[in-house]
Amino acid sequence: MIPGPGWIEIDVDAIAHNVATVRRELGTTPLCAVVKADAYGHGVDLVLPVLMAAGVDTIGVTANEEAHGARRRGFRGRILRVRPALREEIEDAAAADVEEWAGGLANAREIDAAARAIGRRIRVHVSINATGLSRDGVDLGAASGREELNAIGALPGVHPIGVCAHFPCEDERDVAEGAEAFRIQSAHTAELLGTDATDALERHCATSFAALTVPASRFDLARVGAALYGDTSARTGPLKQALRLLSRVAAINVYPAGSTVGYDRTHTTARASRLAVVPIGYADGFHRVLGGRAEVLVGGRRAPVVDRHAMNTVLIDITDHPAVRVGDEVVLAGAQGSDAITMRDLEHASGQIAADLYTAWGRLLPRRVRGGEPS
Repeated sequence: MIPGPGWIEIDVDAIAHNVATVRRELGTTPLCAVVKADAYGHGVDLVLPVLMAAGVDTIGVTANEEAHGARRRGFRGRILRVRPALREEIEDAAAADVEEWAGGLANAREIDAAARAIGRRIRVHVSINATGLSRDGVDLGAASGREELNAIGALPGVHPIGVCAHFPCEDERDVAEGAEAFRIQSAHTAELLGTDATDALERHCATSFAALTVPASRFDLARVGAALYGDTSARTGPLKQALRLLSRVAAINVYPAGSTVGYDRTHTTARASRLAVVPIGYADGFHRVLGGRAEVLVGGRRAPVVDRHAMNTVLIDITDHPAVRVGDEVVLAGAQGSDAITMRDLEHASGQIAADLYTAWGRLLPRRVRGGEPS
């Protein structure tokens, strides 16, 4: 099969570097390496060998295939689901020994029903709303929340081993306040669940930004995802962007000044312009909001995306790049030469977090590996 017009390149050495950097920053706090969404689009099959070689013994997943795949690849450590699951998912995941995320009493009852169906108790981490995310956590600010925790603790198939939360903002003050609220409420949670004092609950709420910015948020475990792939706004040791999005120039044409470009005529050439077609578009996960806002690298220099781009093509202005020819490599994310289209560049152009883009690229486009070969 011939290569496709667009692909992503994964640098496994960069991931290994990031894992080592994050662990140094965490000090004695254990790491839960989050590999949800197929390792944020980087590929669990590529990332897991790096984690295993580094001795990481806890991973976070969302999908059952991620858990079962990890077991097939020889991972013998802990697997923690980082969202509430449906009953059929819970039953199926038991074979992979997944620790479930209990997102409230109704969800805990589903876990209990699954436990009865498989004939054994299921270890769970009970989510509380201490940080104010108000997504799946029990709210201890209400009397009903305390009653819910009592009821969860009474479910025979549910074995609480942890209490967890998630931060809504990447803001140092917000994280610090949320971590303090979590410290207080997690202690109350243990009491309300009826947990034996000799069997203390594992407390965890820190994500990449929180763990690397506010040490007080780390508690007993840090769930780090994006930073492992080189994407975080936290001030930390140097991380390396592990993913590049690439294509090539397919066509080049020159259009006179005053020409309108692309759908809805959103761009008009101010001069005679040399425009290049790059055969990748919104169907490939390069969101249409990037049209007229993003930049790419070609010949080691930046060129703007000028059109409101199509399902499978993007137009870039290479008027100031006379050496560019058909077939030349185009980098839409990542490094080329001495420059790079960074995650921050993508966020500025899209108005969204970069993960909103790159988690889809790995599912839509073929991957190529760079660096040490995974075992």
